[in-house]
Amino acid sequence: MATSSRTTPPRPRAFGLALLDALTAGAALGYLAHQYREALVANSAAIGLALLFAVGFGGAVRAAARLLRQANSRVDAIFADELRDKPSPWPR
Repeated sequence: MATSSRTTPPRPRAFGLALLDALTAGAALGYLAHQYREALVANSAAIGLALLFAVGFGGAVRAAARLLRQANSRVDAIFADELRDKPSPWPR
């Protein structure tokens, strides 16, 4: 399967776009932190716990997806092994 430059940006360009996205997100978060400084300071413990739970939840979802992918590949291997030995039910 060949990819054209119109559908997939070259790797250096993708890296530059990722850096630009990170810079934009950082600037936006900095602006929001400046605007809501008092609320952030007053609720820092709750914000920290929410971030901790969000990271933990993301890790759990990633681990579950990895386990499901491994189980799927094992089931595919079993089916391929079982179906390889049987003749085709359709006439030739």
